Amino acid sequence: MAVRAATRAGAAERTLRGILDAARGTDGAGPEEEGAALRAVERARPARTVAAKVAAAGGTDAQAGEALRELTRCHLGSDVGRWRGLHDALPGYRGELPALLAEQPAPLESGDTLRAPAPRSVHATLGLLLEHAEPCDAAAALAALPERATADLLAGGAPPAPALVAAVLDHGDSRSRAALARHPRLDTRVLARLAAIGDARVSAAVYRNPRTTASLRRAIAHRTGTVPLDGALLDELTAPHGDVPHSWLAPLLGSGDPRLVGLALRVGFRQVAQQYALLRVWERSGPDAVRALLDDPAAAARLNRAVVATVTEALSDAGGGARRRLRGQCEPYEDPARLPALLATARGTSTLRDLLAEPYAHDLDALAAAHAATPFMPKACEELARHEAADDTQRLAFRLSVLNEPWRAGGRRAGNSTPPARRLAEEALDDSATRWAEGMVGAGLLDPVELVRTARPAVHAVAALDRLAERNLLGGRTAGELRALAAAHLGERPHAWAALDTLLPEHRGTVAELIAEAGAAPAEEADAPGPPAAVPPPRAP
Repeated sequence: MAVRAATRAGAAERTLRGILDAARGTDGAGPEEEGAALRAVERARPARTVAAKVAAAGGTDAQAGEALRELTRCHLGSDVGRWRGLHDALPGYRGELPALLAEQPAPLESGDTLRAPAPRSVHATLGLLLEHAEPCDAAAALAALPERATADLLAGGAPPAPALVAAVLDHGDSRSRAALARHPRLDTRVLARLAAIGDARVSAAVYRNPRTTASLRRAIAHRTGTVPLDGALLDELTAPHGDVPHSWLAPLLGSGDPRLVGLALRVGFRQVAQQYALLRVWERSGPDAVRALLDDPAAAARLNRAVVATVTEALSDAGGGARRRLRGQCEPYEDPARLPALLATARGTSTLRDLLAEPYAHDLDALAAAHAATPFMPKACEELARHEAADDTQRLAFRLSVLNEPWRAGGRRAGNSTPPARRLAEEALDDSATRWAEGMVGAGLLDPVELVRTARPAVHAVAALDRLAERNLLGGRTAGELRALAAAHLGERPHAWAALDTLLPEHRGTVAELIAEAGAAPAEEADAPGPPAAVPPPRAP
């Protein structure tokens, strides 16, 4: 009968059965065999495959972690020669890791032989050992390893383990920190800590990183009086025909350095921002530096005439208060209350772009409070959700508005910080349900069981559940609830599954209500069009 039902099934049955099948596949995955990770550490051959085999066993557990710490403590420690010897021996060693470490291989001399690049498995296993070494020992080892190995461990692939990141932040040398700063998936808070070290080479790597925020680049550009820009970065920025992205140039505007401000003017800024930039040059470098900038044809061509006239008049004032009066006419970029007030009312894309590019002070507490009172537009929240000064709670609040954007209340684009469970209780889903639900569940903001119990209409809720099952986001609780509903109301009765197909397109209730109603359909309705689904009363807001 089950086979016959399946052949007669329509879209609703196929979708629901597909969700349950996908969920059953994930439910069957039990805990990894106890001790598998420890056995990988002790017995994996060749030794360089230890990291891959530990990962296949479910990752480092307490036993494996203790074994790795013991191995590094006994055989490697702070002896950088041993770490280098291990790096050189791993590619060709066929035995187990503990045996290799006990041999304490010596590093190869640089002129011994022409060696091929080490396989990634070598670096992965080295990284696993470094994670379990004392932080200062790990940092010393990274400084002694070949540059390619250090770069592979810190700048490529998956983000380095938190223990390794902490070791580099607290104890690393300039080369290791610069390598870490190049990782394209590094959290901006780590990038900010690297920049705060005050090493020009490391700060340059932070500046170039694609994840670095405009505010962090501004912080680097605005402190050039104490930490000059790295020479190589400065050459890139000032190259006559260089193809430098605007995201690198805009943060230079408020630096007060005439050369950097001249570069930033290429981007195109509002008059208030141009005037502020010239004032900052005056305050930092003096009036002659402003005159030289105004006389530069390349800079003058990008300056608004009204700004040039205002600044020129101030420069010609023989009195001592000209600069002070000019500041009084400027936009109050340093006022931490200014940007929150502007973002609360900004709606246009170009306005948001200006506000986020210009050198406003970013007080995350003030910004988060203003957003809670009057939600910012999603584009602003997208930037603030990854801000280096935002804590986890603030990031989640900004991200909520970003994730709500696909499902637009009333069909209009606006900031929306309504929690997802409340939206499901108060609003009807639309065609955006799959994208919206995937984002919310993936961020941990929505329990997917609400798509069974609360979301309506059922047709969009089923589509969202189907997407979550495909992405392995459904979870055991939701799968169990769907399975229990199907068993209680549908079973293997063909007419009940057929009623599910009939009812789904126009059903205005929840998935749970849909399944219960399909299960209650009389057997003779299996091949006949079903009656229109009852529309449930409106839910209280």
